[in-house]
Amino acid sequence: MKTYKLILTTVAISVAMFSANADEKKQTAAAKTDKERTVRGTLMCAKCTLKKTDACQAALETKRKDKDGKEVARVILLKNNEVTKAVHGKICKGQKVAVAVTGKIEGKRKDRVLVASKINDKPAPAKRGGKRKSKVTDKKPKKAT
Repeated sequence: MKTYKLILTTVAISVAMFSANADEKKQTAAAKTDKERTVRGTLMCAKCTLKKTDACQAALETKRKDKDGKEVARVILLKNNEVTKAVHGKICKGQKVAVAVTGKIEGKRKDRVLVASKINDKPAPAKRGGKRKSKVTDKKPKKAT
């Protein structure tokens, strides 16, 4: 009887720990979608250039490397708001503009939409991690006489 209670107690504790861990993962996933991020790429019209939608809408094409090292293009549609409508005149009818879009991503997987809060026409170069290398010269320091 004691072993039965011990096994039951152990199972109950492990189930409680597992459910607490799942709740934490859900909260961190929600926090990732709530923060603003900057995405760099080429802005174009989803109707005129890409032929993906029936109505004119801004779309951002980004390029990334997949697991095999091949470059893959990903298209993210931008939600029609005041920020995207102000820039849409530049990209409609087949124009492409390199931009950096700051905003929040809404939706999941295929239904993902970027809600832009700011669009910069001249994107800053992407920051790379790691230490900077110092300049090394072959010149020897001059000795004072």
